[in-house]
Amino acid sequence: MLDYLIYNARIIDPESETDFIGSLGLKDGKIDSIYQVSASLPNAMKKIDAQGGILVPGFIDVHAHSENSIPCAEKLLAMGVTTAVSGNCGWSTLDFDSFFKKYENGGYPVNQLEQAGHGYFRKKAGQIDINAPATPGQIEKMKSLIGEAFSAGACGLSFGLEYDPGTSVDELIELSRFTAEAGRFVSIHGRYTKQDDLDSLKEALDIAVITGVPLIYSHLVYIYLGEALKEALNIITEYRKKCSALWVDSGMYTAFTTIAASPSFDEIIFLNDESQMKRLSAASGKYTGQQMDREKYMEMRSSFPNEFFTYDPGHENDVFVAYSLPDVLVSTDCIDFIKGQGHPQGAATYPYFFRMLVKEKKQFSLLEAVKRCTLLPAIAVGLDKKGRISPGMDADLVVLDWDNLREHADFPGRGDPDAPPSGVKHVFVNGKLSVKDEKLLPYEYAGFSIKHC
Repeated sequence: MLDYLIYNARIIDPESETDFIGSLGLKDGKIDSIYQVSASLPNAMKKIDAQGGILVPGFIDVHAHSENSIPCAEKLLAMGVTTAVSGNCGWSTLDFDSFFKKYENGGYPVNQLEQAGHGYFRKKAGQIDINAPATPGQIEKMKSLIGEAFSAGACGLSFGLEYDPGTSVDELIELSRFTAEAGRFVSIHGRYTKQDDLDSLKEALDIAVITGVPLIYSHLVYIYLGEALKEALNIITEYRKKCSALWVDSGMYTAFTTIAASPSFDEIIFLNDESQMKRLSAASGKYTGQQMDREKYMEMRSSFPNEFFTYDPGHENDVFVAYSLPDVLVSTDCIDFIKGQGHPQGAATYPYFFRMLVKEKKQFSLLEAVKRCTLLPAIAVGLDKKGRISPGMDADLVVLDWDNLREHADFPGRGDPDAPPSGVKHVFVNGKLSVKDEKLLPYEYAGFSIKHC
């Protein structure tokens, strides 16, 4: 007997590119069987009437910072994310054995993969100066430490070059080649040392050409805007002719949030250009939701450097330009904030993506949009049992109420950054019903940390 039968659904499988009315049987955490609308249906312990809703694979977020954060994972789950890839931007756990052991039997809202964060391993190898290159001995020490993380189950290696600007090209190449030999992927948050820094993009993409490592370039639309974005798309297109596994992720917001100490908020820019200061607000801390002035800005930078700013460059339409590049992956950059602080992307990205690019802009077909959230990220990070609807695949599934699908989260000072969306009707994680009628079911959480051994 089946564990679940989901019936009366419009089923979309991005791998076979099929779109039909039917039913899906789940058993032991897997998709067991698929039935056309006219088929007689088997018995199941529990049945879910999709009521004509759209049944798709669970969304895979390739760029999150949700490590072991249940509140962050709950926001992702409410959007239909069933797998999150964390350890991005050079930040990760250091103790991978404990990380995987904690959730090896479930107990986490979504599946999570973890990358080895270069910045953290750099410090552990002895290079504490972010502006200095690692020595050959420190690079060898990093290889040993990162190799241990890979053996424990880390899925890849992430670089946050903006936060470790002293990282040398030799360091990048040596560690990326080591990662390629280990059969893992690399993600890179670029160096970005000046406005519209396309050289940083080329530097990152060169790593894929030189080492052959599968590569995900992070934050396309955060970093490049206007004419620079169009040129970035041309550069990526040319590099893709040389690299078979070159991916780019992008969020749905040009306004980005990161720590106040980031070089992105350098005094040279913000103290000498009033128009830039007007685009800056506090995303966390005592001034949450408030626009910055000179006094508040300096206080945040000097006394609260690990609190967060949000910078809004005012180029909202550039999001749609970014997604005009084929196969750009959808990502949230979700971070664990105190409730009411942070960025709405952790609670709004996926419904916003579908609403804007499919419903309103009609830039994508529904099938193409589903593919960018499911199959393509599964391929990019090496998950061969996720992102697809066929027998034997993991039963990570989402039922969408298409007419009512929309986001409700907004930036602090304008709304609630944690507000859940509407229209994400049901979510299954590993065959367990984790969202029912838009409500989280905490006692049936079935996510775990995925080891890439």
